Amino acid sequence: MSTDGSSAIVVGVDGSSSSLDAVGWAARAAELRGATLRLVSAYQVKELYTSFVTLPVHIGTQERAAADTILAGASLVARRSVLEPDALSISVDALVGPPIQAMIDQSSDASLIVVGTRGNGEYFAELLGSVSTAVSGQAHCPVVIVPRNVSIESARDTVVVGVDASTGNERSMQLAFEEAALHGTGLVAAHVAPDDSTGQSVLEQSLAGWGEQYPQVAVTRTVLHGNVVENLLELSQRAQAVVIGSGRRGRLSGRLLGSTVRSLSHRVDCPLIIARG
Repeated sequence: MSTDGSSAIVVGVDGSSSSLDAVGWAARAAELRGATLRLVSAYQVKELYTSFVTLPVHIGTQERAAADTILAGASLVARRSVLEPDALSISVDALVGPPIQAMIDQSSDASLIVVGTRGNGEYFAELLGSVSTAVSGQAHCPVVIVPRNVSIESARDTVVVGVDASTGNERSMQLAFEEAALHGTGLVAAHVAPDDSTGQSVLEQSLAGWGEQYPQVAVTRTVLHGNVVENLLELSQRAQAVVIGSGRRGRLSGRLLGSTVRSLSHRVDCPLIIARG
């Protein structure tokens, strides 16, 4: 099993049931990939207005104790979620500062950042509605948003990847094929286009070469018409995960990505993977 920090899967934990659902999914993902699972709980200290600093021993004691308790509980959930609990490598970090910034900083040496869709207290206020525009828009690695009550051992038989008309689909394709190969499922590559001919052309270009790298993954090309979010939601009903690109082509595409992520993250019932890094 790899214990290299660069392969760690990082999960933001605040003790909420949603964050523990994310821990369970991330633990299984770490086991499948042979990666270290890093559990992170970020907390605020009211006496301080700076973040991520070394605290005097008499300041932040209660907050740190609460974070340690949350991390201990999350570690138990992680081990209960995998097939070989003793083989899972887990590290824990309690950090002082805003949760979003903690996740962005942690993403610099992570393979995945995983968060839930709901939270407690200030974590809830920051992540709900902001993870799409902040973490997904600034993380240095792919971000996974895990919905409530997601099934770790799902019988769903496909991974869905949303393909856009840009040339920047490589990262999302890589993630989608990897996810399908890990779970032994097929892959649905979907593109929303005004006509079938244009859509098939975009899919053909985006998929070129990937079938040779992942011959075990059966690929279905699907051209859709209409609203992107509604089409992806329909496909997600039978998916292990939905993968979308990071939209790096400028300010407008970034805003559109944020809108798409917000809409999907609150309605999709499988993990949503945003390609970053």
